[in-house]
Amino acid sequence: MLLVRPARIADIDDLLELSHIAGSGMTSLPPEREILLKKIQRSLASFTHNAFQREDYFLLVLEDTQNKKVIGTAGIYACTGSDQAFYAYRVTPANHYSHSLKRDVRAELLHLTNDYTDCSEIGTLFINGDYKGNGSWLARSRYLLMAQFRDRFCENVIAQIRGWLDADNRSPFWDAIGQHFFEMDYNEADRLCGTGSNQFITELMPRHPIYTHLLPETAREAIGTAHPAAARARALLEQEGFQYENLIDIFDGGPMLRAPIEAIASIQRAHISEVSEATNLIHTENLLITNTQLGGYRAVKAMGQISEHGAVLLEPETISALNVTPGDAVQYMRLEEK
Repeated sequence: MLLVRPARIADIDDLLELSHIAGSGMTSLPPEREILLKKIQRSLASFTHNAFQREDYFLLVLEDTQNKKVIGTAGIYACTGSDQAFYAYRVTPANHYSHSLKRDVRAELLHLTNDYTDCSEIGTLFINGDYKGNGSWLARSRYLLMAQFRDRFCENVIAQIRGWLDADNRSPFWDAIGQHFFEMDYNEADRLCGTGSNQFITELMPRHPIYTHLLPETAREAIGTAHPAAARARALLEQEGFQYENLIDIFDGGPMLRAPIEAIASIQRAHISEVSEATNLIHTENLLITNTQLGGYRAVKAMGQISEHGAVLLEPETISALNVTPGDAVQYMRLEEK
């Protein structure tokens, strides 16, 4: 069985292995043991808090319980800008008209902005390729956590999509802008952000608008363009109601998407009901089910049945995996895929 739960210290080796598979660009899953340990510890502390705290970070893992191995991750930051400024570039049009030449010249400007400060942020979504096909419900397990504990998150939710990298794993956008101001290559800047050491952004980032016409064509093409490996993640976000609002990542130019938390499709489709044990179910449907605990959060994808009275009928194995007993409340949503 595949089970979503909070990350534990004992998961460190599996998480380190996943971080190496994820490679460059996955700043929230850096291939450094000590940094990953700190992330786990921060998450464990967040799951024990009784009220909203801006610095909370919830790290969920997808475990193959049969093989006792963590094979995926998904995370939620409670509030951006909790400990340092949160920057993005806003892409805006700029029109110039010459009456003497009767010529209309259109361009785009990159403005440094803090527009997405005080938003919750989802990220750290990654799954071992051997388990392809489970990314969708792993991603949705985060939304059901937010639905169940709405007061722990902000009014708006954002997501950063990995930007375009070339065949040599270089970012044309970074090479055109960041390289000149930070005097380090993309991978080094990426590594520093993964460790949480991003004060240098505040100190060195150019404050004045940048005309995109002054950038190389490869850099302009990278603006708002997702990495091919992130295309599926973007599609899932858009299905949930996230929209691109012309804000991009300041490092690789990848698109940033936003949705009001109440408008997220999975949150709107979440229901609370009582769980009952049943065997040999006939009229089953595909469900994503969670318990209603924070520190002991569990989520599974399983076949179940909604009774005429609204109870969720589940097999004993599923009930056990959720760490609930018959009569307890569970949260569920119907899934389209089989």
